[in-house]
Amino acid sequence: METIELADGGTLMYEHAFIPPSVADRYFVALRDECVWEQKPALFGHMQPRLTASYGEAGIVYRYSGLDNVALPWTDTMLEIKQQLEAVQGKYNYCLLNRYRDGADSMGWHADDEPEMGDVIGSISFGATRTFRIRHNQSKETMSFPAGHGTLIIMAGAMQQFWKHHIPKTAVKVGERINMTFRHIKTNH
Repeated sequence: METIELADGGTLMYEHAFIPPSVADRYFVALRDECVWEQKPALFGHMQPRLTASYGEAGIVYRYSGLDNVALPWTDTMLEIKQQLEAVQGKYNYCLLNRYRDGADSMGWHADDEPEMGDVIGSISFGATRTFRIRHNQSKETMSFPAGHGTLIIMAGAMQQFWKHHIPKTAVKVGERINMTFRHIKTNH
């Protein structure tokens, strides 16, 4: 696993083939077929350019862009993936899944810096390879990583305070991609 120390105390860990292809194939089909997918509204009356699903421990609600994402109970597949991720780094009680149906689906520049969220986010991708880009807020230094079938990316340290990340649209014909972003949401109980 490659560990990249970023400017201003951020850390990015990257492993292109964390989950072996045959296992990743099984996970992709299970996530695609078992998850409750929805397309949610975005800003200015548009719809988000991807599908999402929310899973985690009972009572967890992840709020971003004015939307409440209420966690559905973990599936067996998700618990299996979560266990492998936690063996590397972090403890997680919530997972936001994004389903990119083709190259027109994307995620804009953002930081996962909500105050109730911990500073470690574990991200695992399945399906078509897409480009994961990060950019420093001040220097505008940019790095790109292929997020492919079974790729693990862990964002930690002060990364969310000083860096943004996104998945750009692509004109290249690509298949479906599912990304799981595991987080630890602080709760009041």
